[in-house]
Amino acid sequence: MAKKIFISYKHGDSNVYPLNNAWNSQTAKARDYVDIIESHFESTGDHIYKGERNNESLAEFKRDTIRGRLADKIYDSTVTIVLISPDMKEWISLEKDQWIPWEISYSLREKSRNNIPSKPNAILAVILPDRYGSYEYARSLNFGFEIINKNRNNLKYSYPSKMFESGCSKSYILMPTWEQFTSNYNGWIEAALEIRQNIDKYEISKSV
Repeated sequence: MAKKIFISYKHGDSNVYPLNNAWNSQTAKARDYVDIIESHFESTGDHIYKGERNNESLAEFKRDTIRGRLADKIYDSTVTIVLISPDMKEWISLEKDQWIPWEISYSLREKSRNNIPSKPNAILAVILPDRYGSYEYARSLNFGFEIINKNRNNLKYSYPSKMFESGCSKSYILMPTWEQFTSNYNGWIEAALEIRQNIDKYEISKSV
């Protein structure tokens, strides 16, 4: 059954690998990777993209208006995909003032609209290759947002797993590379959904 997918990403991060693999090609941005995922879902019909469209800029709106629109999209989704990119984090701003941590935090909450409840989303953090084609930057101890790091290796109680041969995932947020994710979109999404079904087995951190 098709799931509704929200994608959280740093739109203008250009420190990512050119999508046509040509070093002298036009600079790629994280948004270009979103377009690939969106196009894949549209062509296969496997899932429904609920995020911001490429021609749907929210930049002109006030922060509260943007937050409201994003909250609506996240509420109406089941899976949040976070695109990890080298310059996604603004070091001069507090994490609570940045969009990606807020979107993850909201995705992890139980929400209600018109007395209709919505459970926390499944979350996948997909690591994009940097401009040199490497994923090593994401393995640095100081890299990334705290809300992602706190929801890694946070398993409290083991449970039977159908998606993982070596036992259930030790982390609520899975972190495949772009290459791994695009080689098996549905497999990774189904794995994240299995984890979501067992969210009570994890120590979930929702705050930023």
